[in-house]
Amino acid sequence: MALVRYHGRLADLTGCREEELDGTNVSRLLDQIKKRHGMEAGRLAKRSHIIVDKRSAGAEKGFRTPVGPDSVVEFIPVCGGG
Repeated sequence: MALVRYHGRLADLTGCREEELDGTNVSRLLDQIKKRHGMEAGRLAKRSHIIVDKRSAGAEKGFRTPVGPDSVVEFIPVCGGG
């Protein structure tokens, strides 16, 4: 199972900073997060910067980015401002 790490508000919503989840890609992990922690956590995770094994999922295959059993996946909140 992949090690999933949560940062910021997402850590508060899930009640943990990290957990192990089973999924073959980012989309499947997002489904697991939503099932375990609810709609709000699922929405926030989907809008986060998603890092798979130190590489941005957005620069790879987006939600289809593969996740292996030894992967580390981080969900980092997007910061905005001006």
